[in-house]
Amino acid sequence: MSPFVSAPVSVLFSGDLAAISAGIRNIRQDVLVADITASHEEHDGAEASEIVTRFVKALADHDTETEFVLWRRAHEIDAAQPFGPRLVDELDALSTPAAA
Repeated sequence: MSPFVSAPVSVLFSGDLAAISAGIRNIRQDVLVADITASHEEHDGAEASEIVTRFVKALADHDTETEFVLWRRAHEIDAAQPFGPRLVDELDALSTPAAA
């Protein structure tokens, strides 16, 4: 076998292949974690926007029971997310009449 062919082939079947394989596994794991994180962030954002939309409708319909349920769910979301915008503050701002 030619030295130009045997050297790369021997490197592939040596311990370097294990290192390459481990590197590929780590890259796949990082991509999977990033995808899961993005999907959670997308879901949480969708839920928050849905709560705001339903809260505005409940305000218009004077449905205080639904307002309270949504406000309580907003508290749960805010408790799970200590950083970032507060959903409860947004709902409170929506329910406060504008100053004339």
